[in-house]
Amino acid sequence: MKKFALYISCLLVLAAFGCNKGGGRPADLPEDMSPCAVTIIQDGQPLAGASVQFEYDTPVKYTTSGVTDEKGVATMMTYGQPGAQQGTAKVCVSKLVTEGGSEGEEYGDSGSVGQDFETVDTKYKKKETSDLTITVGKENVAETFDVGAAVHVPAK
Repeated sequence: MKKFALYISCLLVLAAFGCNKGGGRPADLPEDMSPCAVTIIQDGQPLAGASVQFEYDTPVKYTTSGVTDEKGVATMMTYGQPGAQQGTAKVCVSKLVTEGGSEGEEYGDSGSVGQDFETVDTKYKKKETSDLTITVGKENVAETFDVGAAVHVPAK
């Protein structure tokens, strides 16, 4: 299960940052991106391992996202480049944990692959329901958001 989860995580990172084969900055990526760090707090403590994504009010071509470290801080990246596009956005936060199954088993070996659970209130997962908002301007942005108490909701 761990290898399967790692595989899925890698696919999500590639989808978020793209497969930029040239390794350079896309020509149409905005030049006016701002350094941006978001801290996520849950139950009064930093939340490590949470996925954070900005969903802008106006359409943007590239996704801005990050993953929180042990201090709950996500350094936001846009298409693999540091920074966030300027504008106002909803902040979407999610974190999955897997329970059950055996760490030593390969996916499908025993038929017991574990169950995924959301640990952040699912209202923060979507733009339509998240009440977290950030405005990114020209200056360095550092915001802290509290996602309330931990939950234990089966993932869909």
